[in-house]
Amino acid sequence: MTAIIRELLKLSEVTRNFTTPPDEIWSDELASKFLLGGFGYHINNLPPIERRKDAWLARSAMSFSIEHAATGVLYEQLQPFIDSMIETAFTETRDFTEVTPEWIHDNAHFLPVIMHAVGTFSKQELTRLIGSVSDTGISRPASERLVSLIAEVEPEAIARPEQIRERIKATTEGIVRDLVGRLLLEEFVASSLREAGVPFRRESEYVALTGVVYDFRADFVVPDEAEPRAFIEVRKSSSRHASLYSKDKMFSAINWKGRHADCLGIIVVDGPWTEASLNVMSRVFDYVVPIGRAGEVARTIRRYLEGDKDVLRWLIHFRIEAYKP
Repeated sequence: MTAIIRELLKLSEVTRNFTTPPDEIWSDELASKFLLGGFGYHINNLPPIERRKDAWLARSAMSFSIEHAATGVLYEQLQPFIDSMIETAFTETRDFTEVTPEWIHDNAHFLPVIMHAVGTFSKQELTRLIGSVSDTGISRPASERLVSLIAEVEPEAIARPEQIRERIKATTEGIVRDLVGRLLLEEFVASSLREAGVPFRRESEYVALTGVVYDFRADFVVPDEAEPRAFIEVRKSSSRHASLYSKDKMFSAINWKGRHADCLGIIVVDGPWTEASLNVMSRVFDYVVPIGRAGEVARTIRRYLEGDKDVLRWLIHFRIEAYKP
């Protein structure tokens, strides 16, 4: 994932935020997978090099999705590992006819294959039957109980490798989407800040950013929560939830900017936000930018830290005081 983010950052610079790819980029297979994958093309069936520019033009009215660009390449790299894991599990257990507690204890990473092989698709249900387990560690008592569970399944009822491959594919695609949505966008912003030489702390690295109403954490604070000069929120949305998300984020901005008047408020967005939601957020946040322009906003923050006051767009004077009759 880190390598994918690094490549996407470089590609963002070369293509002017994924808008104008140079002609020579289409001979680069990885770049082509990112660029066309971001428009929904299947990366395992890309057109010939001489047709890729036309394919890009054909969907150029659509919004480029960094998430889709990363997901296709990430899943392509995961699939050989999944196939190898399934094949190894079946080989080492002779199609799950010779499973020992020792093998399970020493190979916890095979848990997804084991679950699908015996027809247990719910982690909660498996925990109820044998106790707490995970693909990072299975205790010896749990290993013994899992062997007993496997022994109760008739050999002909054990799922075949091709069945498990399809089942795990669906599960993995969901995990990949969650991973990309949660990790990619924030990592893209973090990498952009590092590239611009902007010091920052992430949500997990500090206690809270003080506000007028209450204290809580932004996704990023620059340079720290003690003397904040900027806060950054990163949010993926859908048109169905855009209004709800925009109201939530606007309150956050008002809360923090009302307490720290000279603090830049920035929201980096991805997904199909409505025009109305973006417009109303732009009246509170200093910058409402798409994820593809994270590098530009990072350089803008750098200018602000260096003394360019014109970067600041909004001042919010907001106080709540107790009534004194």
